[in-house]
Amino acid sequence: MTGSERRLQAEWDLLQGLAQLNPGRLTDISAEDKLFRVTLRETPARLARAVHEAPATVHRLRVLYPSYFPAVPLELYVDTAFQHPNVHPETGFVCLWERHRAENTVEHALHKIVAMMDGRLYNREALHIMQPEALGWIEQQHSEGFAPIQVKPLLGVTHDTFALNPETQNRRHRLS
Repeated sequence: MTGSERRLQAEWDLLQGLAQLNPGRLTDISAEDKLFRVTLRETPARLARAVHEAPATVHRLRVLYPSYFPAVPLELYVDTAFQHPNVHPETGFVCLWERHRAENTVEHALHKIVAMMDGRLYNREALHIMQPEALGWIEQQHSEGFAPIQVKPLLGVTHDTFALNPETQNRRHRLS
């Protein structure tokens, strides 16, 4: 087994461990070559095309491992884009990483997407913006004393949940 194959197997094992720690939240897990599919439940997020409706709570995710992973980052997609500046409204691509690190795992990606759905995590740098109107909406919410949707964090296998320092809770948080 090559180093890349071992790393992909470790990612799969990590995803299964996360699912065991978060029963009912991470379901429908499957693997097809270098693509993992998972359903994230009980995680409200406002859909990009239905911002005035109640938040969706079930999200189908695709985690794609490019050919040269881990030298290049994993990619995460949502089947239905949610309102967030760093989520492409048509493709569902989620811009997770400000800088790639080979140590980034599927666990990091899932903790980050949960924080993004909550509105606690976003990157306002132009290179990462795919929904400019969502950036304006989030920043307006923050300036008006925004209360996040209160998404329940995932329990972690190798890392604690994406914890926020109460002193910086209303500030922008880096994506890496």
